[in-house]
Amino acid sequence: MRFDPSGGDVLSFALERMERGAQVAFATLIYIDGSSPRATGAQMAISEDGGHAGSISSGCLERAIIDEARQAMARGAGGVIRYGKGSPFVDVALPCGSGVDILFSVNPDRNALAAALKALEERKPVSLAFRAGDVSEKAKTPDAFTRHYEPAIRIVAAGFGPELTVLASLAHAAGFDFCALSPDDFALRDCASSQTIHLASSSQIQQISIDARSACVLLFHDREWERALAPRFLRSPAFYVGAVGGRKTAAARREMLIAEGLAPSEIDRLAAPIGLVPMTRDPAALAVSILAEIVAQSRAL
Repeated sequence: MRFDPSGGDVLSFALERMERGAQVAFATLIYIDGSSPRATGAQMAISEDGGHAGSISSGCLERAIIDEARQAMARGAGGVIRYGKGSPFVDVALPCGSGVDILFSVNPDRNALAAALKALEERKPVSLAFRAGDVSEKAKTPDAFTRHYEPAIRIVAAGFGPELTVLASLAHAAGFDFCALSPDDFALRDCASSQTIHLASSSQIQQISIDARSACVLLFHDREWERALAPRFLRSPAFYVGAVGGRKTAAARREMLIAEGLAPSEIDRLAAPIGLVPMTRDPAALAVSILAEIVAQSRAL
């Protein structure tokens, strides 16, 4: 199972079910009284047969939410329901002692969902307005809850072998977009990623799409590829750039980047040695360490 923190999986599920002719309702967390494992805006999409995508709790509420969504679709009207503290539903308790308000929205606009998904695929932010009676591109009344969606974090990683393929696998499972760059066709074949680029020459480097929600990772132990890729990464809008190698390698890399004409402020962007856990020596531990550092830095976006 792949978790998508951007919310795109919820929208995709809803649109796919609607295109099959099924009814769909959305459940949106709009208020938290106390603490919650999910933030305001967390969502589920529920089909009339009980199929669903997304989550609002850590398993405490999902069954009750699915049941209520199916009832809302049957009666053709949604609404706001409190669960937990202060709720009339005493049989649905939250172990944390908190209360949450869930907005159930029926009759989503298929065109609005399709437009939102297209924007996310183009890596553009988008918003949808949720009310009890509909889901649309724009808020029609003051009681609408506007849910903002951002494109998924994209990891652009360049390298060889298991360091690249294991990072691709873990990143994909965690909901990141992943673009793998390598001259090694075998490594690219094993990458569970949304995009792969076979590096045949340095002329391809300018074609790589990097935006402000991108994290760039250099996994090469090959100075020539680093010489070609590092300046492109460091001069891009990426919020994170990291590279493998110990302190001696980092010092030699810095001299190489100075010789390539990069300014000290550009070079200082580079996280090296890479990752939150120092001196990791196997691909799985390295991948976890890199992802943890990327997640930590993405909090500022």
